[in-house]
Amino acid sequence: MLIKIFQMFWAREEEENSLMRLLRSDNFTLEDVLLNEFVVQESRYGKPELVQYITTKENMKALMELSLNPVINPNLPMKQQYRLSFIASEILTIRGTDVFQKMIVTTEETKKCLVDFLNDKKPLNHLVAGFFAKIMECLLSRHFVLTFELLQTTPFFDKCLQNINLGAIECLLENLVRIPNTSEGTRTVKQWMISENLFEKIVDRMRDDSTDDDKECLAEVYCEILRELRDKLYMLESKVDELHDKAMDESLISKIADNLIVEENCSSEDLVKKSALITSSAKILEAFIKTNYVMNAPAQQLEEIERNMIEERHYSYGLMRPILDNDAYEHTYQPDPERIVEGIVSNRVFNVLQTILRDIEANGSAWQPLLRLFIELCNTNCMSTHQNIAGAFKKLPFIKLIDAAKKLPRASVLHALLVKVVNLLLHSVFPSQELSPAAEYILTEGNLVKNIYETATSFHTNGDLIACSGLRSFNQNLGDAISRAKKSSTPNPKLLEIIKADKKWNELEEIVFNYNAKHRPQLHHDFNDSSVLSSIRNDSHGFSDGEEWTDASTKFAEMDASSSAASKAFTGFGSSFDQPNLQRFSEFDVNFETPDEDEFRKLCSERANSSSCSGALNNFDTNPIEWPGEQEKEEEKKKAAETNVIPSTCPQETKGNEASVEQEEDEEWVWPTVPPLGETELVTQTGPRPDSIWVHDSAPDFSYLENPQPIQEDMWADFSSFPTVSPSISVPTAVTATTSAATSNWPGADDKEQGEASDWPLSGKHDAKSSDPICVGIAASISHPEDCSEA
Repeated sequence: MLIKIFQMFWAREEEENSLMRLLRSDNFTLEDVLLNEFVVQESRYGKPELVQYITTKENMKALMELSLNPVINPNLPMKQQYRLSFIASEILTIRGTDVFQKMIVTTEETKKCLVDFLNDKKPLNHLVAGFFAKIMECLLSRHFVLTFELLQTTPFFDKCLQNINLGAIECLLENLVRIPNTSEGTRTVKQWMISENLFEKIVDRMRDDSTDDDKECLAEVYCEILRELRDKLYMLESKVDELHDKAMDESLISKIADNLIVEENCSSEDLVKKSALITSSAKILEAFIKTNYVMNAPAQQLEEIERNMIEERHYSYGLMRPILDNDAYEHTYQPDPERIVEGIVSNRVFNVLQTILRDIEANGSAWQPLLRLFIELCNTNCMSTHQNIAGAFKKLPFIKLIDAAKKLPRASVLHALLVKVVNLLLHSVFPSQELSPAAEYILTEGNLVKNIYETATSFHTNGDLIACSGLRSFNQNLGDAISRAKKSSTPNPKLLEIIKADKKWNELEEIVFNYNAKHRPQLHHDFNDSSVLSSIRNDSHGFSDGEEWTDASTKFAEMDASSSAASKAFTGFGSSFDQPNLQRFSEFDVNFETPDEDEFRKLCSERANSSSCSGALNNFDTNPIEWPGEQEKEEEKKKAAETNVIPSTCPQETKGNEASVEQEEDEEWVWPTVPPLGETELVTQTGPRPDSIWVHDSAPDFSYLENPQPIQEDMWADFSSFPTVSPSISVPTAVTATTSAATSNWPGADDKEQGEASDWPLSGKHDAKSSDPICVGIAASISHPEDCSEA
């Protein structure tokens, strides 16, 4: 029957929707079709009637005009102005069929519409730009040959660069080398970019009077195309790419690097106006250097050190195991083996540092991309580059950048970038195991250690806590960078010699150590210490119980307290925390505590345990706080100790005494030797509590079960009301039998159904009388479920 229903369902003719009825009518327009709710759905399914209607030359041209050159009614709400344009672009780029895309590149009317749009120099609307980019990506991926033949005769790149500030156009140019589905199509696109001089146009447009947004988008297009080309070069066997070679043209790189130079007579206002050009140029050069692989770069060593520290810490905590990579992949290919870009930028590094310093002093924004570019230079392990950096430091001392950063104690990004410069220079590795000339300069003539020491030991009156903390962290990180380089696995001998000869370093090293011990204890813990491991496993976050409950004021006082050489070192930094501000925390020392949830549960468990409660030990005589239930438990224990024999006529009278008294952990368990249904309960045996509940099967007197018992308040079972006939008997007969013989056999004992001869209680293997031990056991479990909970 169900199969017939399904067959009838699938055999039914599909009900026509409103769009199909509209197409079969005599009076409708293209707008009526586009506004129908089923038009996109039916276009995706390739409905023959709809496809036949849309693919007419007039309608295809109208859809292209709606998408690329829409006529907007400004009186309409913004939501409805581009509604038809959006639907038209969705139909033209439908994924279910390519019949519409083929019509665009084969029909003269639609081809002319697209060519006229590309030749038009009028700026694009951001919505129209989105429609255009979507149509172009669809055409290039579906019908690349026909589309390319159409585009190569148009100013396609000029149109895109003119509207580069629009995100859709920027993404279209970035993805242009990724869109073709074949390698031949990719080579054609690259050759097209070369013939159109795309990179030269990007650089020239950056130097012209374009907007800041244009410069930023142009730099992003250049960088993304470069990254895509180099990613393919790393993976492919053939390392030849003409478009990449065009991007690496030395004259082009020199033009970009010249944008970083700022004349000495340039005012602060002119520098701010030029910051967009400087930023975009620095981003392009950074992408060139960053994507050129360098073996054993300092950044890789620093990452390895940090990773080892984290793995060692987690390994000690039992949270993580270090992963050993026995098959390390070694890169041997470099897109720029001659380091052309690196050499061009390093020759201008003095101008870069000069621009950074001037921009920091002018409160500009160009210092950040310039510092990131300078960091990439420090990460190259190239001796000639480091020599150029050292020469630039002699003209413009690196310590001037440090001093300028210390005047901006809240500039944490600036601090972090300068610390990274020091780290990379100190960890640079050269084949001859020499120390970087730039690192040697900052440690000797550059007076970096002296500057750090004087800042740490000087007095500062700045009352801003955040500024004071930022300045102290910056100073400490600079000292810690030198300390880590000294303690690395393979420290440079020249570095150790310079540090050992510096007398101020000995005092500064103690300052660094004391600061880390108090403010960064995770760097100095012995992670194999059992106390640390136990505290971690107990979720105490590395603190002992006493430390976890320490008040905030105590913690602040401990971290800023002076001791030995550090007392003089951090006087200036600690003074801002000590006097007026620390009192805010110490006001609540007596009456303000905030225990966490774990400690609260721990406290409750201790109170609930009578053996650990002082009031329980003293019978609550001297303790004014009485825990609920303790007094009743003590009275029950005393009553149980006075009498060993408890007369009982009803089982419930003994409930709560010997049978259910909570025993102490070290006391012996008392267990009755007779079932709980007896008239008396004798406690005659002591010993360990048995593993399972048992009922003695001796022959006690169960005559009380024959007599009707009064109804108890706790609704214990009354077996006199049980049915006396088998369930197989009809209902009227069963009613009669029940009323006539209230004390008959167990239900089902006489009448057995087929297949139940051996099943108890329908089986005759057991006595049907109420005195049968098995029946007694069942009755006991029914009447005293709490005494048989472990059975």
